[in-house]
Amino acid sequence: MEIKISLKPSRHWMDEVAEQFGVKADSPTEFFHTEGNSCIKLNAMIFEREVSVLLGELCWNKPLNTLKESLSTNDYWTLTFVQSEDAHTHYLLDNKTRQKTQTQKSTVLHSSKMTVDTHWPVGKRSRFVAICFHRKWLYEKLSINANVDHNYSPFVNLLSSEAGVYLQGVALFEQTISLDKLFEGSSSFTWKLLAQAQCYKLIADFIAQIGRSEAELQLNRINQSDLKQIEDIESRYFVVHKPLPNLEFLASEANMSLSKFKKCFKQVYGVPPYEYHLNQKLEVARNQLLQNKWTISEIASNLGYTSAANFDKAFKKKFMVSPTRMLKEI
Repeated sequence: MEIKISLKPSRHWMDEVAEQFGVKADSPTEFFHTEGNSCIKLNAMIFEREVSVLLGELCWNKPLNTLKESLSTNDYWTLTFVQSEDAHTHYLLDNKTRQKTQTQKSTVLHSSKMTVDTHWPVGKRSRFVAICFHRKWLYEKLSINANVDHNYSPFVNLLSSEAGVYLQGVALFEQTISLDKLFEGSSSFTWKLLAQAQCYKLIADFIAQIGRSEAELQLNRINQSDLKQIEDIESRYFVVHKPLPNLEFLASEANMSLSKFKKCFKQVYGVPPYEYHLNQKLEVARNQLLQNKWTISEIASNLGYTSAANFDKAFKKKFMVSPTRMLKEI
C-alpha cells in the first residue's frame, strides 16, 4: 500500500491522506485510523506560514510506504527524524540520482526537488518528526546572508544544493528531545508550545552539527591531558547564573595559550566558549519561560542580562520565537 503525503500543508492536508484509506480525517490537523491490529496516527502543526511539522506514529501489518513527491524546486526543505522497532528504508530520487538508506534510526534532510519514498517495517512501531521550512525563512531567522556569511558555509552550501543528506545514529535527536514526551498530550495547547520549541531546537542543533563536522574530525587529535583540562574548566567556570571569566584567565587555568584554549574548547564542545555559555543560559531561560513562574525581566536579570532587549534578541535568534510570544501563549 502506498500513501502520498504532500510536502506543502493545507487545510485539506489530513483529508487528502484519509481519502487514500477510504475514510475521513478526524480534523484538519489530525488523522487516526485502524485496520485490525494496524494503526496510523498523524498530527500536523503549522507554527508560522513557512514552517510545518508532521508527527507520525504507525504500526502496519502489511507492506506500507509513504511517498513525498517532488515539487520541482529546492526552495522548501524537510528535516525528518525517524525511529523504528525494525529497519525502515528511505529512497531519495531525482532525475540524476537514486540514494538509499536502511536503518532503525535515521536523520534525513532533503530538498523539495527530490522525491522521498519511505518503506516501513511490517508489524513494527515507527515514529517520525518531519519539519518542513522555506529556505528564505531559515535565513531570515538565523540572520544569514547566503552570499557573504561564511560562518554557516557548510549549511548554506547544503541549502544551495538539491541533494539529501543522511546522518546515521541520530544521537542529536535522542539528546534533544524525548519521543515519549513529544508524542504525549497532543491535544493540549501547552504541548504544542513545547513541541514548537523542541522542533526549532532540532533545526538549530542540526545546523550546528553540520557546521562543526570539521571540528569533530579534529577531536580525535586532542590528547587526553588537554581534553581533561578543557572538561575541568567547563565544569568549574561555565555556570549559567554567573558571568564567564575572560578567556585569558580560563586559558591560564587550563595551562594553555589563549589560541590553544580556544581551539581545544571548540573542538570538544563544537562552539566557542562565549557562545557555549550563552547557549547554556538560553536553555535555562526557555525552560523557565515554559514553567510560567517568572516574568521575562526576572529571568533575564537572574541570568545576568542588564538589558531585556539584549535577552530578547539572543533568545529569538536561538529559538526563532520571542520570549514575549512564548510566555503569552502558555
